[in-house]
Amino acid sequence: MGVVMMTGIMSVVEMGLSLTGPSLLLKPDDPYQQNRLARKRDQDMLWLLHNPDDLDDVGRSLKGSELCNKLLAVARNADARFPYLQDLSLAPTGGCPLQTGNYRVLIEPDPAPEDPEVPYRLISCVLSEASSCEFDSIDKDIS
Repeated sequence: MGVVMMTGIMSVVEMGLSLTGPSLLLKPDDPYQQNRLARKRDQDMLWLLHNPDDLDDVGRSLKGSELCNKLLAVARNADARFPYLQDLSLAPTGGCPLQTGNYRVLIEPDPAPEDPEVPYRLISCVLSEASSCEFDSIDKDIS
C-alpha cells in the first residue's frame, strides 16, 4: 500500500513540475542540440542559400550532385565568410547530402517555396548511434 501511495504522490509532483518547471525525469540526449558546430554549419549554409549574391553564384534551379558541387565551390571560394562549411564533402548517398564527421545536411529544391528568392531547403542531422539520418530514407531520385 505504501508503494502505491508513493507512486501516486510522485506522479502528482511530476505533473506539477511539468506544468511549472523542470522535470525530475531525465530527458533523452539530442545530439543536434549538444553539437554547437552543427548549428554553426547550418547557419553558414542558410546564409549562403539566402544571400542573393551567393545564390546567383550557385544558381537557382540546380539539383542533386550538381547543386552540391556548386555549393561547395562557392563556400570554399568565400572561406572567410563560411568557415564552418570548409570541411564538408559529398555524402555517399544519392541526391545532394553533404557531410563531415557525424554531421550531415541535405540541400534540395523546394517544390513550393514561400519565397521565390529562396528556392532551396535545408535539412540537417547529427548522427549518434544511427548510421543514417531520417532524410536518407527519402526517395533518392531527387537529383
